[in-house]
Amino acid sequence: MQFLTYELAQEIVERTMKILNSNINVMNNEGVIIGSGDSERIDQLHAGALLVLERGESVEIDHSSVVSMEGSRPGINLPICFSNQVVGVVGITGEPEQIRSYAQLVKMAAELVLEQSFLLERVQWKQRAQSEIVNQLISEEGLDEEVIKERAGLLGINLELPRIAIVIKGSDASIQRLITSIQYEIGREDLIGVTFNNDIIILKAAVVIDTNKDINAFLDRVSKVSSGDILIGSGGVAEHIKQLKSSFDQAKRAILVGSKLRPDRSFYQYEDYQLEIILAKLVEDEDKTIFSYYRQLLDQGRKGREIIHTLEAYIREGGELNKTAESLFIHRNTLRYRLDKITELTGKDPRNAKDLMELYMAKLLHDIS
Repeated sequence: MQFLTYELAQEIVERTMKILNSNINVMNNEGVIIGSGDSERIDQLHAGALLVLERGESVEIDHSSVVSMEGSRPGINLPICFSNQVVGVVGITGEPEQIRSYAQLVKMAAELVLEQSFLLERVQWKQRAQSEIVNQLISEEGLDEEVIKERAGLLGINLELPRIAIVIKGSDASIQRLITSIQYEIGREDLIGVTFNNDIIILKAAVVIDTNKDINAFLDRVSKVSSGDILIGSGGVAEHIKQLKSSFDQAKRAILVGSKLRPDRSFYQYEDYQLEIILAKLVEDEDKTIFSYYRQLLDQGRKGREIIHTLEAYIREGGELNKTAESLFIHRNTLRYRLDKITELTGKDPRNAKDLMELYMAKLLHDIS
């Protein structure tokens, strides 16, 4: 396996050259220079590095021995080890007597860069693998349960657990930063991925006794670590992996409907907007002119806005006249007048349960369209 790439070798060179004022070379496991402070030495064979690879220990080269060693200059060459294996060589150019005290420090720095790169690659690989699994679970296409369970199992994740889909919408520029922040908030059994349109999806394991409380606390933490404008939606609990697509759709609809009805909020739960989502879904395929009577209220200008505000309060207070009048700071007779005006303009009497439902559906369709 090739642990050292040209890019990683050059990163080691740039970092270690900050430690001391000497040229640094990095050679791969074939003794070829793949990183250097002297760009002209790239791709040259380094005889000193070949000796290090052969012996597995440091090799010092002085002026007397440099003549017989192809591509070498005076200096110290040390093995770069990873997982108890020599994977390359780091060389320091200079008189051995003058640079010997720095040699081990440079070797440690090179191995640290390699280890950090490996760990980062593992994290990125896990993120990509999780993202692929998440996108398959929320996809419209056929789902091979056994295969996807096996893939998740390799990541130590049990797909048999009930889960809640959470959708996070943010700007494209903030997605990677947001994912990094969220990584510290999600649990070991949670899955996180990114869709083709850069929405972040979390399939959160719902294993606590009070799931709603747990989800609320999680959403609150996420909203705090994510600076900037984001919208968060959560769906219902999916007891089976085939239900995750439904939970995902519910989370998206919670954002769609919730952000229109309550733009002052940043996250929306499906259960809080369940009625509105169901009603909106029922009427979205219907002829939108069936609620054209609502336009009569909108066309009344300032007076119409006052009547609509009254209708909203009437719905909010469950049709109770006293509570509605009190919340609007108006007399009951004024409220009755406005309700009569709604009936006159729309042909729907808010005091009739069926008409009030139709008025509410008309208003809802207008607000979310």
